[in-house]
Amino acid sequence: MKVNLLNKITNSELVNKHIKKAITDDTFAAKTLVTINVAKDVFAYGARFKTTMNNKEIPEERRPFVAAMDLMSGIVTAAMQIGVGYSLANPKFQNKIWDKCFKNCQFKDVVAAKKGFSQILALIGSTVLAERILVPLIATPAAEVVEKKFFPHPIKKLHTNPSFISFADFEKDIANNKNLNTFV
Repeated sequence: MKVNLLNKITNSELVNKHIKKAITDDTFAAKTLVTINVAKDVFAYGARFKTTMNNKEIPEERRPFVAAMDLMSGIVTAAMQIGVGYSLANPKFQNKIWDKCFKNCQFKDVVAAKKGFSQILALIGSTVLAERILVPLIATPAAEVVEKKFFPHPIKKLHTNPSFISFADFEKDIANNKNLNTFV
């Protein structure tokens, strides 16, 4: 039964149109790769959020911030990767980069090389630039806002509990290169 369902999906008109368009349109193929990568990340961050909320090993006072950090990292990662990846997949941008990098190079099959370059640049560029550089700059401050808005702490607990970690404490730990793996 599973094989029949898989055959129906892979032989469907929608899937075949998508594959044909990806083969003929470099930009569409690059955007498809970026979209699939983002979908994978959204699923992973959603699972991390759920796991964090149910993780009894994380102190109850710290759990909201860690969960908010997971949630905001996922949201910001998805938005940034789509934005950066789709921008890098733009044919005008691709042509400029191609001409700068490979102006004097001669390939046996320039069309295939250019298509592969387009897809690799969009996928790797969106992952590295968005996920590793831009997301940490945006997700951490956003996590503090989300934590305060959706995971309110009683005022007394905030001031009397020495194990509570605030955003300011988190920033200090990052600045001092402390091991942050204790929070997850």
